[in-house]
Amino acid sequence: MAEAERPDDRIIDMLSDDIGKRILTVTDQQAMSAKRLEDHCDASLATVYRRIEDLLEHGLLRERVEIQDDGNHFKRYESNLDRLAVTLEDGTLEIDVDRRDDAPDRFSTIWDAMQLGAE
Repeated sequence: MAEAERPDDRIIDMLSDDIGKRILTVTDQQAMSAKRLEDHCDASLATVYRRIEDLLEHGLLRERVEIQDDGNHFKRYESNLDRLAVTLEDGTLEIDVDRRDDAPDRFSTIWDAMQLGAE
């Protein structure tokens, strides 16, 4: 029976991937749409979206919904990774992830989702 993949293993995989790393590094400087990330990552839009979903799932990326004056909306992504520490002790590899999320960020994310749902 195969051992189930641990969340730490998945985070290591994501950070070993050039596209995942690139998404995190460019969105650390400025929030970007998936389309803009496509240009920065030299990858297809479908691949960029897959990496975005993985990073969102593990809390390493944040999603912001921006509503334009004409009512159209789009998503922009920004890094949520503050610090990552890898420890090897007694034959066990552990990852400690510090995220930037705080109460105002969580409230903003919830508010954005509510605004989008009200349209």
